[in-house]
Formats: sequence, C-alpha cells, structure tokens
Amino acid sequence: MGLLHDDALKVKRWALNSLALIGSQSNVRAIVEAIQRNRNDPDILGAGVSALCALLPAAEARKELERADLPIQGAILMAAVQHSGHFQSELRTARVRVDYAAPPELRLAGVLVGLDKAPEHLFSLNAFNHEVIGELNSHPDPIVAQYSIWATYENPKLSLKNLRLPLHDVEAKPPNIRKYVYQLAVKDVQTAQDNYDFLVLGSEDPAPEARAGLATGLRGIYFDGLEALVIDWFNDEDVDRVKQRLLEHMARNSDNCAAYAAPALRAYESADAGSLTRARLEAAARNTSLYPAMKRIEYAAEGRDLFQMEKQAAPRLSEAHEHAQNAKVLIVTALPKENAAVRAVLDETASLGKLGDSNLYCVGAFVEGAVRRTVILASAGMGKVNAATVTTNALRSFPEVEHIVMVGIAGGCPNRVKPDEHVRLGDIVFSNHGGVIEYDFVKETREERKIRSSPQRPSAKLLQAASQLVTRGLMNERPWEAHLSHAIVKLGDKFARPSVSNDVLHEDGKPVPHPAQDTAVDFPRVHGGTIGTADTLLKNDITRNQLRDQFNVRAVEMETSGLQNAAWSHGKDIFVVRGICDYCDEHKNDVWQNYAAVVAAAYTRALVEEMPIEWF
Repeated sequence: MGLLHDDALKVKRWALNSLALIGSQSNVRAIVEAIQRNRNDPDILGAGVSALCALLPAAEARKELERADLPIQGAILMAAVQHSGHFQSELRTARVRVDYAAPPELRLAGVLVGLDKAPEHLFSLNAFNHEVIGELNSHPDPIVAQYSIWATYENPKLSLKNLRLPLHDVEAKPPNIRKYVYQLAVKDVQTAQDNYDFLVLGSEDPAPEARAGLATGLRGIYFDGLEALVIDWFNDEDVDRVKQRLLEHMARNSDNCAAYAAPALRAYESADAGSLTRARLEAAARNTSLYPAMKRIEYAAEGRDLFQMEKQAAPRLSEAHEHAQNAKVLIVTALPKENAAVRAVLDETASLGKLGDSNLYCVGAFVEGAVRRTVILASAGMGKVNAATVTTNALRSFPEVEHIVMVGIAGGCPNRVKPDEHVRLGDIVFSNHGGVIEYDFVKETREERKIRSSPQRPSAKLLQAASQLVTRGLMNERPWEAHLSHAIVKLGDKFARPSVSNDVLHEDGKPVPHPAQDTAVDFPRVHGGTIGTADTLLKNDITRNQLRDQFNVRAVEMETSGLQNAAWSHGKDIFVVRGICDYCDEHKNDVWQNYAAVVAAAYTRALVEEMPIEWF
C-alpha cells in the first residue's frame, strides 16, 4: 500500500501487481486513487485496472471503471481480464490489430498470451495467436517486443519456432530480449540439442543479463555433451549471479555428470552456513546423491556427529509408527496426481508399511503451532474394488481411524437453470446430507432401468465440520484458498489453474455460456451435494442430468461405493471431497485434472483443521 506512492514508476506498478495477487477489497479505494494519480502512465494504469478487477466482483468492478471513465475496451479490457474471469464476452469479441493498436494494448495482449488467458484469434479472425505472436518481437516498441518473447517462453503451448526470429539476428536485440530467446532455446532438451551452437553463442554473450537468462533456463535440462559447454563457461564466468545459476544446474544434474559434483561441493563448502547460496544448492541437489555430501559438510562444520545422527533416525521412524497407530483420519485417493496434491498440503510426511498389508502409506500431519493433526494417506487406484481393498487393509492396520475421507477429482453436474447450483470446472463438491448414490446398482427390465441404491449419508461429524466451513465462507473466510496457493507453489505450474477459456460448457453438442454467478470464477466455489458413484467412466450428459435432477448429484466419480462398503463393514462413516475436472460428457479431457486434484486436497486440509482437536 505504501509503495503505491513511491517515486519510481516500476515500484508503483509492481506494488499494484502484488495487490492483485495478495490484496483484499479493503485495498480497493487505495487502488482507485492510484489509478487516478497515474492515468497518464499506461503501464501503471493497466496494473491498477488489473488489481481492481482481481479484487472485486464483476458488477462492482464495472461500476468502478465507469466512475473512473475507463471504457472496457482496448488496453483497459486486456488489463481487466489479466487476473480475473470478468468481461469474457467483451474479450471474446475483442481484436487487437497488430498494425495499428497502441503499444500498451499490445503489451497487455502479449501478457494474456503468456498467461494462456487469451481467447484464440485475439489478433485476427484469420489467424491463431501462435501464428501472430512472433510478429510482435520486431515491433518498434521495445517493451512490446520483450513481452512477445516472454509470452512465447511462458506459454507451455509455444516454442522457439513461434518466435519468427532468426537466431543469427538475436545479437542485434537488446539484452532483455536476448535473455528470453536463450531461455526459449533451452525450453526442452530436444530444442537445446538442436540449437547447441546458439547456446555456445549465449554463453559468450557480452551482457550478464543475457547470460543469466541462458544459465537460468539450463537449470532444468541435461543431455550428453552439455557438460563441456557448462564447465568451460563456468571456469570463464566472472559474474556471481550467472555462476550461481550454473552451479544450480550442476547440483541438480550431478547424478548425470560426475564432473559436476566437485565444483558444486567446493562452492557449497566455501559459502557461509545458512547463506542463500547454500540454500539454493541444497534445493537443486535435493533428489540427488550430492545432497547427503552437502549435509556432511554442514554437519562437520558444526561439529555434529554423523553416526549419532544415524542412531537418531530409528527413534524418528518409531515416532512415525506411533503417530500412525494413533491417527484418527484416513484419506484415500485413487490417482497419483491426487496423492501428490494431498502430500503437497501436508506439513510432514513419512512413508510407512505394515506387516501383512500390501498398502504403502504416507503418515502425514497438519501442524498449527503446537497443534498436530495426524492423517494416514493411502492410494487405491481407480474403481470401487480397489478402493474397497485398500480401505479394508488400512482399517485393519490402523484400528484407531474414525474418519475416512475420499479425496480427488470428479466430473461435475452443471445446472444453467439454477446458477446457485451450477458446478464449474475447478469447483469443490463435498458430500452433504444427500450422501452417496451408487447409480450402477440397478434393476433393468424391457420397460425401464431403475436405480435401486439408496443414498448413504456421510459422516455426521465431518458434515458438521463442513458446515462450519460454509459459515466461515459466508463471513469471507476461506482457509482452503491459502492452502491452495501454497500447494500450487510447491507443485509447480503444471498444477496451476487453467485458463477460463478451457472451461467450455456444451448442450446438444454446441458451446453455451455459463450462467452469471455472484463470485469470481478465478477461485473455486464450494458446493454440497450428492455424490454419484459407479464403476463406469461417465461421458454421457443425458445420464449426468438425470442424476442431477433426480438425486441432486453434483459430482460423479468411480471409487466411493467401494470405500463405503469397506467402511460399513468396520462400522465407520465416510466423507467425500472432489475437485471438478470435466462435465461427464463427450468433451471430457484431462486439462483441469491436476488443478481439480489440488483444490480437493486444499479443502480437505481446511476440513480436517476445522475438526476439534479433541477428536484427535
């Protein structure tokens, strides 16, 4: 808030960008005032509009823009949709003409392409975005050119070939442009191998900024022969921040190249204890054999006894067993991506096996200060038989478990007629009083096919915890959103929220608009409803709508009936939390699955933390 009054224009802009991500509606008035003070600076104006629309519902944002006399078109429209799902109808019909659009509008259009939030044909009805974005790298405005190359690098669907920039012309570009071109050249192993000579050129670039860009891109890739370039470059490099990036590449790939280990260890040993250099090298080497060597250096410097530390490992393992035996919550997932999402919201994890039990468990904990809630995490695989088998084994191995939660992805049941009940991709559905309906348990005659299953109600205790979260949501307290943000940071961009342009609803095979809703679509809405379950991968919108209308089904999945049967045989209740990844129709795909898995995991953490500690 204070930096909105800084003298430096870039600081003001970055302060507004930060408020767009971490601010609240209490910041809106300050943002509006910053917009008024900086109307003559298009970049600050755009950042202000973006922050305003990120923090306000669409209707209120529209009113604020009208009061400020800012029509929702051109650069203002590009800024407004950058961090929000607002004004999509205007965006779909907008066209940013490359030949005569103002530079601020082109810059913001490039940002949308980079964030993968731009509708296709943003620049022309006759051309796809990937066919046009390369034209902008030769634009006379240097920031437009830079943003076009940044967008090509950031968008996972774009690559070096979309740049339309001959590599032999790169030397004539400014350093900040060369930086991103070098990073594009090492976006993946194949591209890097095909452009090895260009990488050599980049390692000798006269600008440290450009060399740092290449070194940063190299951190995540390796192929045979690359070490010759890296080691020669490292020995000749005289800029510390570039050497740091090269060392991180070496540490991360030390198992692939033995020659990398010695320089990385020497740099680690010469760095101060607790320094950023050591922290970065440890992070890079985390999953390699170099990491224990680094820790030996640290322990030796501190005079700690490694053998004594090894002796301490057994008590820690014993402690994990003890926590597991007293655990009260069992979380079951079906897919590896669901299991990874739950692990990402845990504060502690330890693997555990049990004699006579084929399951491999994760013992985890949600920790708040001195308060610890231990959970057991098990992965079942798809289908009700697998869920039943895993749950039966888990309840036998951990008899103290009282609460069983099925967590993961599911298909959603949209309802355009009732916007309050309309489920969208990325939303969260938990099992409410309607419970679970096994819709493939049927009686079939020549005249009809009738579902014989009766809805099974969920755990009464967990339903109370979910009701408390509903109450907190009405008070604008949504703890799952913070857990979601932290988990995505931990898991990386592959678990980030997909563009709203990928949330397309169909009726009768044709795209139709979503009904207007009173909350922003950038965050998951939470729905209580019946869970439909069957050993069937549902891609039939007629069956989906029948389940919705007859049983108030909001989510459809494949495992809970098996888990429920196993729990019933042990006298336990269950609860279901699902993230919505498709609409159970012929257009079903995997685009939203990772994000749906992590929203379900984030809500599950909030649910468990809402349970009174006395239950543990």
